[in-house]
Amino acid sequence: MKAGMILKTVTIGTVTLSTGMPKIGVVLSGSNRQALLGQAAQVLSSAAQVVIWRLAAYQEFDNRAELINTATQLQQVLGTIPVIADFQTDQKPMSATDYGQTCLTLVNNRAVAAVDIDFTMVNQIDYENLTNQMRSNQIALLLSQTLPATSSTTDLVAAYTEMAAAGADVARVTIEGQDASAVLRLMTATATARQQLTLPLIATVTGALGRFNSVCGQLTGSALAFGRVGRVGELNQLPVSQLKQALQTLSTVEGA
Repeated sequence: MKAGMILKTVTIGTVTLSTGMPKIGVVLSGSNRQALLGQAAQVLSSAAQVVIWRLAAYQEFDNRAELINTATQLQQVLGTIPVIADFQTDQKPMSATDYGQTCLTLVNNRAVAAVDIDFTMVNQIDYENLTNQMRSNQIALLLSQTLPATSSTTDLVAAYTEMAAAGADVARVTIEGQDASAVLRLMTATATARQQLTLPLIATVTGALGRFNSVCGQLTGSALAFGRVGRVGELNQLPVSQLKQALQTLSTVEGA
């Protein structure tokens, strides 16, 4: 990090994202309340510290009352484990109006600890009003971009920079791990952006190679690493217990 730059710490519920060992997250993708609560119960008994609620998989996101009821019960099951609502347009296309209203419903009801907003929606929704409401309700703002696996390191660093400029508390970049070169480019870009920006960053790689990105989070500066609990989460990722052990082992490496 450049001299004089101070990394922001961002608190999501009871968890603080900053430098050092990444926090461990698990993705919940149940299609209904019962499935989600069952997944949450499994996560509760693991070493996971953060839950990502993938709204694209949830069948009743357009039923506001059911959405809030599910979010409330989800948090009750998880206790102190914070929930980040995640709705990416590449997973489920929807109108800007519906997208914005879904986010605003969660925010105004303080139903989640953070909302992960697709960066492509920033200029299509009432972004200023939404972010003001998030600040008022002390809900963290994550901005995300999903980029092609062929993206250059320069493009990936630029994506982090764009999201920082748009006011993100945390910036997240996701690529498909088609090959080792793609994963290494994202890891390099994250380490580079970490030296240039003051907000926490999250690097995400889908597919089997994502586990390499996760265990190297402390090296690259990614604040969140993803694992799974049984069949909950991305099945290509390492089990949370193994991920935690790997992160602890690598934390002893000089320069990590």
